[in-house]
Amino acid sequence: MATVVELKQALKEALEKRGVLGQIRANIRAEVFHALDDQSEPRPPLSRENLLINELVREYLEYNKYKYTASVLTAVLRIVGKFLFQKLASLKCPWIDSFLSKS
Repeated sequence: MATVVELKQALKEALEKRGVLGQIRANIRAEVFHALDDQSEPRPPLSRENLLINELVREYLEYNKYKYTASVLTAVLRIVGKFLFQKLASLKCPWIDSFLSKS
């Protein structure tokens, strides 16, 4: 019969193999950040530029398969869903307009 230590090790290995352990760790980190976030002091509204930068960082993380880091970033920044191209095109920002005209 397996010992408790052996069962723990087998469970850890199975979760790591399936990629679940990293996801659980990322979820715990996100929840810790959320719990520590001081809701009594509201954050300043994000500028359009910062919103775009945050989304670019999130997309970079996802593109490079840093999905756990991206999930923590998403939770911390409260970014929901993908940034729509139509929203990007509607922003009145010279450097965004310049970038979009080159594509």
